[in-house]
Amino acid sequence: MSRLHELSFFSLAEAKTHFSKVVDDCEKADIIITKNGLPKAVVMDYDKYVLLNRFLERVHDLYLMDAGDEAMDVEIKDLIVEVDDD
Repeated sequence: MSRLHELSFFSLAEAKTHFSKVVDDCEKADIIITKNGLPKAVVMDYDKYVLLNRFLERVHDLYLMDAGDEAMDVEIKDLIVEVDDD
């Protein structure tokens, strides 16, 4: 996962002008697109996007299975470590 200091920021105008660069750069770090100085969108590597969504689906499924079961906490922590390592 990208840390805040690893993020790149582009204004909307810059992103439009240099869209190929934005797409290329998102393989290295997430890109934040700003509008009027405020964050409005994120551009990220597709594989990372898929991994993040799978992670969220798995955590949500575990939560739905049994939110109160402490054994599920260990499984969720293992998922977090797995995603963080990628």
